[in-house]
Amino acid sequence: MEYIAYIITAVLAIILGQATKHLCRKMPPWVSEEISFKEYMESLKTDFKLDIKYTIIYLILFYGLNFVLGVGYQSYLYMICIFSLAIVFSIDYRFTLIPDECHIIIAVIGAVNLLFNLSNWNSYLLGAIIGGGSFYVLGLLALLIYKKEGMGFGDVKLMASLGFLFGLKTILVITILSFAIAAVISIILIALKKKTVDSYIPFGPFIVIAVVLIMFFGEQVFISMYYNFCMWLGTGITDIIFKLTNN
Repeated sequence: MEYIAYIITAVLAIILGQATKHLCRKMPPWVSEEISFKEYMESLKTDFKLDIKYTIIYLILFYGLNFVLGVGYQSYLYMICIFSLAIVFSIDYRFTLIPDECHIIIAVIGAVNLLFNLSNWNSYLLGAIIGGGSFYVLGLLALLIYKKEGMGFGDVKLMASLGFLFGLKTILVITILSFAIAAVISIILIALKKKTVDSYIPFGPFIVIAVVLIMFFGEQVFISMYYNFCMWLGTGITDIIFKLTNN
């Protein structure tokens, strides 16, 4: 029966790969004039182009999920989540906006996941509140301090939907990890003179990378890394203070 699951995974990767490419072409930059489902299906018939790139990426990631998590409902929910996140990455990177449809897909997946984990309903509810709320507060602080947008409302809704899917503990790790990734990549881009300090860099792609890493490695790996980093930093600062005060 296991081979049937692998066939289903391959078919899902092929179908979602084609849908991703077409959606990334059709959704922006006309999000304000939202395309109807009927118009999308018509455009799918007339403008469809076979895509290999997304299909290969999905095949690698989907089979990776089957290997790491096993064949089960969680793997398939994560596959659909990756499909939505791929659209977030592509559109936010190019147009600095996140379509609401992506949040809705992830929220629906979260509702399905909740049915299998009703005993932890409070964690998923708090995850949505803390995930979205923390980014909303950060956006307000950026407006107050820097007089410019820090976090877009698309990021807020994305984190709320992800918090509903993953729960409180995991969304906190995703938050810290996404900021760490953003810091590293931003420093590299500034060093390469691809961006300046004042440039706006969309945050959605960093969230996407953090979520995919959590899917494959789990939050505990990154909690341990963060703990070890804090221990190393604390020890280093203590040593410096000790040397300065004893000279």
